[in-house]
Amino acid sequence: MKTVVFTGLAAMLAVSVAHAADKPISFEDHRGQKIELAAPPERIATIIRAAPFIYYSADRTTDHMVAVNADSIARMKNFVYADLIPELLELDGAAARDGFAPNVEAILATNPQLVIQAMHNPDLIEPLERVGLKVAAWGCCSEQQRLDYITMSGIISGHPERAEATLKLHYDSNAAMKAKFGELADDKKVSLVYIEKLGDQIQVVANPSQDFSLSGIKNLAADDSGEWWKNVDVEQLFTWNPDMIIIPAQAVTLNPSDFYAHPLLSGMDAVKNKRVYKVPKFNASPDSPELFLSAVWLAMVAHPEMGPIDQDFRKTVRDAYVTIYGREPDDALVNRILELEANIQAPGYAALFK
Repeated sequence: MKTVVFTGLAAMLAVSVAHAADKPISFEDHRGQKIELAAPPERIATIIRAAPFIYYSADRTTDHMVAVNADSIARMKNFVYADLIPELLELDGAAARDGFAPNVEAILATNPQLVIQAMHNPDLIEPLERVGLKVAAWGCCSEQQRLDYITMSGIISGHPERAEATLKLHYDSNAAMKAKFGELADDKKVSLVYIEKLGDQIQVVANPSQDFSLSGIKNLAADDSGEWWKNVDVEQLFTWNPDMIIIPAQAVTLNPSDFYAHPLLSGMDAVKNKRVYKVPKFNASPDSPELFLSAVWLAMVAHPEMGPIDQDFRKTVRDAYVTIYGREPDDALVNRILELEANIQAPGYAALFK
């Protein structure tokens, strides 16, 4: 047995890892509750929306996921996983169909040995435990909690070494970015606004868990509220007048062309200079194990004056998917991941990532 301790922003996760697939598993979930299993489960249900692809990254099969959230399947259809791991779309979506509210009867029918559920509301866990189901609770939404999802998936599946390999990519990449941009003066940072919805009211991502300082960026919408989103008007956008605008990957119907065609935004610097970018698909969920790639990509588009931050980012992307999921995207899929078509009007984008 090996004991691993992780410390983070919100909590300490202490786990006891059994490396052999036939040995007992013991770990603490985000409630601090000890979860024990005789062996890696052959039947697991997940209600956390991102859990199917996170768990797959450790288990490398869908055979053990007997029920997932219907929202998981609906969202993955717009993510890279639909092409990279299409069998994820064939999972049974009966575990939940209304947010995180569990379909207890349907879950019971699948006879799972473990259910992964959200921790934010105890009422979402109690109905499962009341009928005798074992629940591992995942909290949200700090960076450390999201890294813990990977760790726990490795422990539960009996493949902690896969989780460790994924986490090493994250830590190594972030360390390299911090070394390059950690001491960058504020007046050298590129300003951005992160816009998810464009209408009469404009929804901006104000306080995501992503650390923009790793990319030499300042998010003009950030404040002390802790709220993920906030609504602003066009006047506020012009007051900010960011160097760049980025669009989250999950905003599937919003593209840079919508900003370039907008009659009220043509005078904004980011629009005039064609510096509106659709974020690549490795950022489609804030829980994605490959999310660390976003900091590198963002630095590359924000700071071309600093020279090549990654000499072959396409290879970095391919290698990351191989390490995390055991699947290598082909060139066409890498193009789609990097949103080459959506970002074609941005000067130098194709040359940077082709």
